[in-house]
Order: sequence, then structure tokens, then C-alpha cells
Amino acid sequence: MKYLKTSLPDIFDLNGIDVSENLIEKKVDIEIETQEFFEYVSSKINIDRIGEVVFAVKTGDSVLLVRQSEYPHGLYRIPSGGIGIGERVVNALKREVKEELAIDVEKFSMIGIIEYNLSYKLKSYKFFSFVFLIDDYRKNDCVDTDGEISEVLAVEIPEIKYYCDIIKQQSGFWKDWGNLRYPSTYLVYEYLTQKRIK
Repeated sequence: MKYLKTSLPDIFDLNGIDVSENLIEKKVDIEIETQEFFEYVSSKINIDRIGEVVFAVKTGDSVLLVRQSEYPHGLYRIPSGGIGIGERVVNALKREVKEELAIDVEKFSMIGIIEYNLSYKLKSYKFFSFVFLIDDYRKNDCVDTDGEISEVLAVEIPEIKYYCDIIKQQSGFWKDWGNLRYPSTYLVYEYLTQKRIK
């Protein structure tokens, strides 16, 4: 496996994962502003997940973005899902892609790792996102999705930046949400744009 600059806790098993030679690694500090979002985060991190997989599903020159029914108008992002406690990262990826999009992953590579430091008043959490590019898959019509996603939108790579900007323009709870969701969606844009330039 490619040498990683990010110091990962031993709980993350990355065996069986192809790591891109152009892997992007980031550290992001987020100061949460609303108690509502902090309580939302607290109900997830280390309770039912230790990190997340973020999956950019590429179809031709487009990438799939998703939204849930409760999102503000026009808000889309790269889909993601939690890595369960004791779950291998590769297993979480395959499970979440199937649950969210009814897709069986054939070929994928890890294109990014984001280490978040989330803080609210005197409390803090560390959280990791493992970002994947999926460019070979097959639709599985026998699988029911978990129903969280209300819409899937295929956008061309340059357009991802437009949706990143919308994520950044939110306020209140959704501003905190956007601060957490923007880096992974932008990382996909950054990675695919660099790849096109090369």
C-alpha cells in the first residue's frame, strides 16, 4: 500500500484497497456553531460509526451526486455512509454503495483521506473520511435501497464545483452540515480535475 502521511488509528483496516498514486490527504478543523448539529454528530460518531466511506460513482464523464428529502433546495453532494465498529473499510464501501444506490462495486480506488477535528465548546471528536472513485460497477435490480436518498443526479466533472459552492452557502444547522460535507465533495472535484489536466 502507498505510504500514507495521515496517521490512522489501528481500528481502520485498509487491506484489499487499491490506493491511487495521486491520493489526496487533508486535515480539516471544524468548529461547530449550533448545538443541534453537535448533538446530531454526537449521536453518530463512535456510536454506530467510526468513520465513513465517501463514494464517487463515475459514469462516462459524469459523477453521481445525491440529495435527501430534508436537504435545502438545490443541495446535492457525493454520497457517503458510515463504517461500522469492527467493520473493514472495503466491506463498508461495498455495503454502503449497495444500500444507497443498489450498485455492486466491481472496480474502485481510494483517492482521498480526510482527517476531521470537530469541536464544539470544550468537546471534540476526530473523524475520518475515506474517499473512493468507483468506475466499474453493475446495477443490482434485486436489491432494495435503504430509502435515504431521494434523488440521484449525474453531473459532468466541472459542474461539481457549482454544487460545492451551494454546500458552502448554507446557514444555521446546514452551515455546520456543509462544513463537514464540503471537503469530501470538493476533494472528488479536485482529484478528477487534476486527472483531466494531466
